[in-house]
Amino acid sequence: MSDEQVSRAGSDFGPYHLKRLLGRGGMGEVYEAEHTVKEWTVAVKLLSETFSKDPVFRERMKREARTAGRLQEPHVVPIHDYGEIDGQMFLEMRLIEGTDLDGVLKRFGPLAPPRAVAIITQIASALDAAHAAGVMHRDVKPQNILLTRDDFAYLVDFGIASATTDEKLTQLGTAVGTWKYMAPERFSNAEVTYRADIYALACVLYECLTGSPPYTSSSAGALVTAHTMNPIPHPSALRPGIPKGFDAVIARGMAKKPEDRYASAGDLALAAHDALSDPDQDHAATILRRSQEATLPGTVMAPPPTPPPPAQDLTPNPALGSTPAPAQSAPTWRPDSGPIPA
Repeated sequence: MSDEQVSRAGSDFGPYHLKRLLGRGGMGEVYEAEHTVKEWTVAVKLLSETFSKDPVFRERMKREARTAGRLQEPHVVPIHDYGEIDGQMFLEMRLIEGTDLDGVLKRFGPLAPPRAVAIITQIASALDAAHAAGVMHRDVKPQNILLTRDDFAYLVDFGIASATTDEKLTQLGTAVGTWKYMAPERFSNAEVTYRADIYALACVLYECLTGSPPYTSSSAGALVTAHTMNPIPHPSALRPGIPKGFDAVIARGMAKKPEDRYASAGDLALAAHDALSDPDQDHAATILRRSQEATLPGTVMAPPPTPPPPAQDLTPNPALGSTPAPAQSAPTWRPDSGPIPA
């Protein structure tokens, strides 16, 4: 289905009644759906008919289901089921009430450092769990980070994740990754390890703090040159209100050589926490505690709650880093965790 075609909202897909189009990407679409047999509301990711027939992309969707399913980490969106109906591949996953980090940054601008650190800490936890299981995500970016109203963060879209020993999908991942967040070794024939995810996480932290990716260009060649050759930018130079300690965190996280980066995503998050002032460390801890108290009790329960009415300005966002549908909107964020004043 092309972007110009109407959505399938209001129609049925197997046992699912597709209620609303949530996102549309290059591989397919995601809908808020009601499972008419189990009587719960979920997100259903539909691979396009063309890609459903492609063995590589069929394997990619199966990989996403298997990878996310086996991690069992609170910051990875649970996938309930996957399969094929009338020749079309699908994933059924939890419906997350919130928006993606990319939408938050575009709407509200850079985050206050405590909030940025709280979000990065949660995504680091998801990455450490994946890396411990021998899985590289390969596409860490703001579009693949979902936030609830209480800033509970989820890392989503393991569609190009791969085991460190899977040569075929390693090659696929190198081709598919998002260039603004790709480590230098991704552009060469060098070995790609889990530290490429740490590089991408450092890029996301930089963007959270400044509102802009470390390197920006409309030219793919210029981005490759920047990641491989250009000096690593200092976030405090772009926004003077950012503690200078973050300059060292970004410099190590985005080191050109993988061995010079942090040994784990958790180590990067800890260093980012240490870069905060004492009051801001307390603030970051408060954000983390509040998000966990609001979300974790529901994490072990299924089905997820029905989304609130639109008046609450909180449109569900699927577990997919696709472009949001125009009807989507970001939730209202608390002033105490908003952007740094200009």
